[in-house]
Amino acid sequence: MLASVMLAYALGSGTGLLIMVRGQSRQWEHDAGLYAQVASTALRGIYTFVSVHIDRDGRVNWIETGRPVGDDPSIVTTGFTPADVLALASAQTGQDVWLVTADEAGRLTSVSDSQGQGAGLRFTFPDSEDQTPKRLFTGWIEVGSSTHFAGFMPILSKEGRLTGGLVASVGSAEALLAARNQALRTLTLLMMATLAASAFVVAIALRRAFRPIPALTGVLTALADNDTGVRIPFQERTDELGQLATAIETLRCAVVERGRLRRIGEHAAVMEHRAHHDSLTGLPNRARFTALLDGAMERMAAGTGAYNLMLMDLDRFKEVNDTLGHAAGDAVLVEIGLRIAPLLAPHDVVARLGGDEFALLQRVDGSDPVEEAQRVARAIVAAVARPFVYAGTPVSIGVSIGISGMPDDGAERSVLLERADLALYVAKKEGRGRFALYRPGMTMRIAGDEAASACGRPARPA
Repeated sequence: MLASVMLAYALGSGTGLLIMVRGQSRQWEHDAGLYAQVASTALRGIYTFVSVHIDRDGRVNWIETGRPVGDDPSIVTTGFTPADVLALASAQTGQDVWLVTADEAGRLTSVSDSQGQGAGLRFTFPDSEDQTPKRLFTGWIEVGSSTHFAGFMPILSKEGRLTGGLVASVGSAEALLAARNQALRTLTLLMMATLAASAFVVAIALRRAFRPIPALTGVLTALADNDTGVRIPFQERTDELGQLATAIETLRCAVVERGRLRRIGEHAAVMEHRAHHDSLTGLPNRARFTALLDGAMERMAAGTGAYNLMLMDLDRFKEVNDTLGHAAGDAVLVEIGLRIAPLLAPHDVVARLGGDEFALLQRVDGSDPVEEAQRVARAIVAAVARPFVYAGTPVSIGVSIGISGMPDDGAERSVLLERADLALYVAKKEGRGRFALYRPGMTMRIAGDEAASACGRPARPA
């Protein structure tokens, strides 16, 4: 039995070491991707003429620009040198960041690092199938004569040609591997010491406990497998083994109670989520959206923010239900939520109010609330206008959007909702598949010219 315990401990320790090594590698990959995202955010904050490609998970895959980044004209335009931008990213990651440029053959050479130095270094990707990846890459990158685990964020031209990129290091190979080896040595020594101590204790316990120990060990194993109905033997004994059996029974009762409380907590969490979210789309429901809107109005009253309220109503949705059935309608509603979510900023909230009605609370981060509202509304109109496919059948619908802003259009919830609803009516009246901004004097019988001045046209689908 002692040999079995030692063997099991050794196997578990070896598995733990392997898991630690793999976990550390995954952590490097995560940090490399995160640092590359941070570097791209710093670059976008300075060079406003660049755009990014974002995947469904909201991660930037590459940067796109029609102008060179970090050249003399960009320095004159922004007032920032490449080293300034890289220093901003490096301050957030705590590691080296380089701006690189690509020649016609795709070879990468550094322009600068966060210290304003490091120009002329060659960058290669020994573990990548592509010598110069055109999307986000994380792994080992050779930087001159050294090797770093880093993330590479490519910069592409409008035509898709690689012009350069950002390299954000997690650390040099020498430093990372040395730290990991030191951790492995320390953990190995600790596990060996623990194994020796455990073997000594088990040997003494086996010598004193004799036959009752296997039975109590079996009981503990059953409890570890959540078998709380097992009977605990030897509770009638008055010696140490009886005390141990009584303690195990107390543990069994605690496990039963903990399981009950966990089930209650899980059920409460499920019920709370159902109470505040739409069961079909998973989006916040009307009650949750109302609470979020009230919170936004409180922050607005305290002078800490401005917001846009958008009410959205799907066009020709009833035809989908009538022709293809409610299952098709449900599938369209779910897809609507999936299409809108990637278009929003982190602080924006989209909710389903019921039926084919949606609402959006947009936090205004810039100085022009109208421009921000129009930008998001155009994107939503274009996204919804793209055809859906259900069971091989194409489905085309649209969306009409009414927009009111706070505090410009009101400081009370009922007023904002009424004015957004009025703008939605105007968008519907003027042909659907568009949005309308609330304007003072707008009524349900607004003239066509007035409505046209308030309505925006959706961007042409890509």
